[in-house]
This record gives sequence, C-alpha cells and structure tokens, in this order.
Amino acid sequence: MTKRRKIVTAVLSFIVIGTLVGVVTAYFASQDVKANIVTVGEDDISVTENFTPPDQSTQNPYRKLVKIQNTGSIPCYIRVRLEFSSSELRNKALFSSANQDTDTAPDDTAFYSANPNDTNAYINHLPENWVYVPDGDSGTPTVTGGYYYYTKPVDPNTSTNALLSWVKMNYRDGDEKPAHNIYVYSESVQTNDPDSGTVYSGDNGWRNAWNSFAG
Repeated sequence: MTKRRKIVTAVLSFIVIGTLVGVVTAYFASQDVKANIVTVGEDDISVTENFTPPDQSTQNPYRKLVKIQNTGSIPCYIRVRLEFSSSELRNKALFSSANQDTDTAPDDTAFYSANPNDTNAYINHLPENWVYVPDGDSGTPTVTGGYYYYTKPVDPNTSTNALLSWVKMNYRDGDEKPAHNIYVYSESVQTNDPDSGTVYSGDNGWRNAWNSFAG
C-alpha cells in the first residue's frame, strides 16, 4: 500500500489596491484553491475560515479565524505553512488567537509578530495543540521546518483548534499600504503507517508520522 498525504492551499487576498492579475481579481477577494497532489485513499482536508475583509484606510484588526477540517474518513495529523506575498509584509503583520468566538477584536497586547525570527513572535504564543518547528530544527525525531504542526490526531468530520483568529498590519505613518496575499498551505498525513500498520500516538506521534512519510 502506498503512503498517502493530502495537500490543500488556501489563497487569501487582503487589502487589494488597484488591479491584480492571477488568482486575485477583485477587491477583498478570498479564495480557497485546492491542489490535490495525491488523490488516492480517504485522507482529505479542507481549509476553513471566518474572514472579514479589512478597511484598507485603517490599521484596525480584521477577523481571520483559520481552522483545518478533516473531511476524509480516517484520522490524520495536520501541518500548516503561512506565507506572505513579500517578506516586507510579513514583517508588518501581527497575529492573535484571542477572541475566537466573538467579532470584537482583542486589544494590542494580544497580538504578536508573524515573523518567526522576531523576539516576540507569534510562534511563542500559539493556541493549544499547535507548535512551530523552525527551519533547521534539531529535534529527535525531526520533521520539516517552517511549519505549524497540530500535535493531536484529527478525527474525521472534526477540525483543529484555530491556528489564528485575528490579523493586524503594523504600518507606520506614511507607510505605503500595498496589496498583499497571505497563503495558508496545509498538509495531512494518516496516523498509521500504511505498510506496517503501526499507529503513531503519544507525545511524539505527530513527529513520527511525518518522519515516516518523509522516509
């Protein structure tokens, strides 16, 4: 039996100024583009979000509640990579996981830098069950760096906890406010080895499952 992984890419367009080409074709567009790299089996996921387009003339936080749902029929482990259309924009973005169940934005103290290299980075303030593995991680066993990993198995028809719930752009006075994209790139892998039947569980189950897939 072959090993199976599912990849989903959500392209989220924010603060659109002027006319963009490609997948961004309208003001405040929010699109979910799925790239099915491997389609065999029943390991299937979907990026879901509660997104409120921001007012580009202000720096007010905007709603962006991101979860990953297991739409397949077997349990899986999930990881997410967040990418910006430019490193400059990533350096200005702030994330928060507060106020997930309300449309009232949290105060400034609940926001942290989206740049994982900053001292007060969001990776140090993640919601429950999420961890961030940086590039060059030396953990044993090790997994691919640069991803947010959900450390608990996600059962069919259930979702991860929200990875984030609010975004705020930290522009300075006089800064240009260009159009930009945030890309939510998600992958899943089944919780058992399809060759041996070994179930990956325990504190390092998620690491072992991803390492097994990587071979």
